Amino acid sequence: MALVVRGAIKDYDWGIIDGLAPWAGVSTGAPQAELWFGVHPGGPSPLVDPAGETTGTHLASLFDVESIPLLVKLLAAARPLSVQVHPRRLLAQEGYDAQIADPDAPRIYADPFEKTELLIALEPFQAFAGWRDPATAARFLEAVGLQAQTAALDAAIALVRAGEVTAALPLLLAASSAPAIACLAAAAREIGLSRAQVDAYAVVAAEYPDDPGALLTPLLDHVELAAGEAVFLPAGVPHSYISGIGVEVMTSSDNVIRLGLTSKPVFVEQALAVLDADAAPQVIRVGIGDTIWPVSSPFVARLLSAGSERMPAGAYRIALAIEGTAKVFSEGVDITLHPGTAAVMSAVDPDARIDVDGLVAVIQSTER
Repeated sequence: MALVVRGAIKDYDWGIIDGLAPWAGVSTGAPQAELWFGVHPGGPSPLVDPAGETTGTHLASLFDVESIPLLVKLLAAARPLSVQVHPRRLLAQEGYDAQIADPDAPRIYADPFEKTELLIALEPFQAFAGWRDPATAARFLEAVGLQAQTAALDAAIALVRAGEVTAALPLLLAASSAPAIACLAAAAREIGLSRAQVDAYAVVAAEYPDDPGALLTPLLDHVELAAGEAVFLPAGVPHSYISGIGVEVMTSSDNVIRLGLTSKPVFVEQALAVLDADAAPQVIRVGIGDTIWPVSSPFVARLLSAGSERMPAGAYRIALAIEGTAKVFSEGVDITLHPGTAAVMSAVDPDARIDVDGLVAVIQSTER
């Protein structure tokens, strides 16, 4: 039988002021960054009764990560998130086990699971995702170097031009300076990047004027998404969301290893070990109602604005109401969803149908 949950709110400093109030049901006058729908211990979802009130219990009290293998979020970014990378399963397991064995080790891994994710834009959304082509990245850094030249930057540019991007990262972090960061937007303009990219670099410089990670962003490709479009990020792909509101779908993990653009701890050596040269983002140009199923993705998603959708048994399913209302029917029971509530069904729960009058994100695990 389907259960109804609300999201667990996260108020990280990069969030939009009251940006999630339409779904969280509360205005705080503070940044609202994420709403979590799942069983991850970092933010398990509270269960909701038929009257729409939380029950005092959480989804995690009934199911584990094997039954609820996905973490779905609503994300609201007012400014760039950290330049980060997520580990594949083996590295996550090894790193997490090492922390358990050594209580004095830094707490880098939140759990022993892989983190692969998809961001579906609910409004125009910008991100840095994956590597920019080396020739353009080198020209960008050369334009920066005209105003803030250092020997470390020269060496980094040579590595980037040779295609050895990951080897250049420590040198760029060492070469970073306030003058170099301040000229990012001017350098982007000089080499002919789009207005949106120039503006994105102006934001990076304004928000992180002294953060060494700012000088890594010229290496990253820039992605613009319209509402309904998506970007899929396999584990091992460097990225940084810039701005916008969207639905995130991911394996149930909070493993984030940061390289910069953050006040949180940065672990360069571990991030370099996690980067996967063979992994690349997938930008998915679809519209509302179209299926979003990236290559090798452990989940499939769709934004529905009207009509009905069958949600067959045999896999984990979640329907998250974004706008309007939706009804979920299963075994003669119907559940009404309002914005910010979600119906969740484990693989052993029966077939269900959802009728939509508004906008709903319907997501299903593809791993059985």
